[in-house]
Amino acid sequence: MESVSKNSVSKNPDVVSLDVSDVSGRKVGEVKVKSSFFSPPNKNILWYYVKWYLAGQRLGTHDTKTRSTVRGGGRKPWPQKHTGRARQGSIRNPHWVGGARAHGPHPRDYSYKMNKKEKKEALRSSISAKFHEGKLKILDNINLDSTRTKRALEIIRTLETYPFILITEGSKKDVFLSFKNIPLSKVIPVDELNAYHILRYEFALFEKGAFTTIARRFGALIER
Repeated sequence: MESVSKNSVSKNPDVVSLDVSDVSGRKVGEVKVKSSFFSPPNKNILWYYVKWYLAGQRLGTHDTKTRSTVRGGGRKPWPQKHTGRARQGSIRNPHWVGGARAHGPHPRDYSYKMNKKEKKEALRSSISAKFHEGKLKILDNINLDSTRTKRALEIIRTLETYPFILITEGSKKDVFLSFKNIPLSKVIPVDELNAYHILRYEFALFEKGAFTTIARRFGALIER
């Protein structure tokens, strides 16, 4: 597929023009943003964000039994002395089969803090990374009259963007259900988008309204 960045030519070096195409791949317009929005991605922030996000997804429900919670072992297995064997206090000690586990995991919260500025920079960096890879595409408004997976597959073949994440301007039930059964694809409203979602898929497809919403949040959108 032809790189998006190659098609983003502007006479003003401070402005980047992105082509907007329909589902057939035909150009129907363009979006202009400040070139600073596509400055090189901050890889350190992206690494930190992915680590933070995945840590927050962990349930932390793992648990192991200690000597006080494992069943049995209340009686001393044999006398302390005069048996010729090593002294033992309980058959539920960690070195016994069926015994407790020493220093095992217990329920805990793995999440930790990441400030808003870092999250915002991670989102910008993830979009910038797709732009520089030539895997960012802006689409005109996508509307499907009904839930049709066959139609969704036709759109994918036409655009030649797979695996992909499609970011819609708002919640669209028919679009979501049409792409739901297609592996390695995801449809998500712009308000639920984060950097991890973009990095997880090879191509990032934005509805025009969704992309302008994000660009406006960063103060990068150039209004006509």
